[in-house]
Amino acid sequence: MGESMRPILFHLSGHHIHSNHVTLLLAGLLALFVISIEMSRMEEVPGKIWPLLILLIISGLIGARLLYCIDFRVQYMCSLRNIFKFWKGGTALYGGVIFAFITYCIYITWQRLNFWRIGDMLAPGATVFVFVARIGCILVGCCYGKPCSRDLPLAMTFNNYSAPAPKFIPLYPTQPLFAATTLLVFVVLWLRRKRKRFEGEIALIGISLYTLFSFFIEFLRGDPRVLYQIAGIGFSQNQIIGTLIFLVASGCWVAGYYEEEG
Repeated sequence: MGESMRPILFHLSGHHIHSNHVTLLLAGLLALFVISIEMSRMEEVPGKIWPLLILLIISGLIGARLLYCIDFRVQYMCSLRNIFKFWKGGTALYGGVIFAFITYCIYITWQRLNFWRIGDMLAPGATVFVFVARIGCILVGCCYGKPCSRDLPLAMTFNNYSAPAPKFIPLYPTQPLFAATTLLVFVVLWLRRKRKRFEGEIALIGISLYTLFSFFIEFLRGDPRVLYQIAGIGFSQNQIIGTLIFLVASGCWVAGYYEEEG
């Protein structure tokens, strides 16, 4: 699968329009569209939900950027101003997840909303956001895979020198795998949302499936990340955080399932 990455999609009035900015914008718009459908179906009050979405987007971006800068702090210590240069790229997904979750808990408590019901409403939109953002990873060339055999049918070879992925070397297709599995999670949630057994089931299924798929794909990644050696095996920071989230989410799902059945 030969690919030519496009970190810069096009030029407009002398300015570079970066693909990650465009995909993040599209991801946000599509996510808001899906959430608005669910909001209408579930008859939630828009006046309380839209402020929450804005706060989640802002806190998610801050958290994603902050964790990335902490992980690669050596390159930012000489110039702290670069921390605020979001447009130059560099985010860590789970940093955004953690910050957004804290914001969610505070807002839900403040507005006295149903924690699990609102979570179910937001879950399909969140997976759409991640799916489109992962397409941006393909264009930018980040989150790339380790070198693999040229005989691998889905191997990706990139040739754009302005992007971070190795050039002219077959790589595992980690970005398409992330995107495809996230799209699969969205389909599962969309089909299940009207037949859920208990409040929170949709959100918990989405979180459990996404973290499970991501855990195994992470083994194929070759880009610089924070790694830890556990029992002689290298695990990424994403795998460790994702595992903890998976255990909590799947445990809550089992508890909710048996409580409903009982």
